[in-house]
Amino acid sequence: MKSPIVLLIGFLFATLLISCGREILFPRTEKTSYHSFMAVKTACTLKFAQAGLCSEINWITGPTVDQESSFTVTFWNEKEASSKGSWVEPNAQVGAFIRMTCCGSVFFPKVNKVENGKYLVSNVKFTPGKWEVYVQLKKGDVVEKQFVTVNLDD
Repeated sequence: MKSPIVLLIGFLFATLLISCGREILFPRTEKTSYHSFMAVKTACTLKFAQAGLCSEINWITGPTVDQESSFTVTFWNEKEASSKGSWVEPNAQVGAFIRMTCCGSVFFPKVNKVENGKYLVSNVKFTPGKWEVYVQLKKGDVVEKQFVTVNLDD
């Protein structure tokens, strides 16, 4: 009679250890925000809470491994319902980079201001695999980053 109880307690303990290990190895951070925003279909795909801004990426070319990709990034006030209103120039330096999730390879494309609140990110070079496309705002020592995932598996 004691064996099933001991097995049940052992199973519950092992399950607890495994789930705790996942949290330690893969902590939940702001990186998951793109997926959570997309799931509820809000217009703020990239939310920069400290800056009070929303942002979105619009692909011009790609994402693809066949040629250089490019996209625009636009910013607007978080309090606006969508990007349909006026764009807002961030009070921070706008940057972008891509990171391969498997091995951490990082590539820094060109970022150019097109107009207030709109930036062109060009010369983005992908290889096959899973990537994170980051947009960041940097003001002094404060850096706020958000990303979208891109899967370019064969």
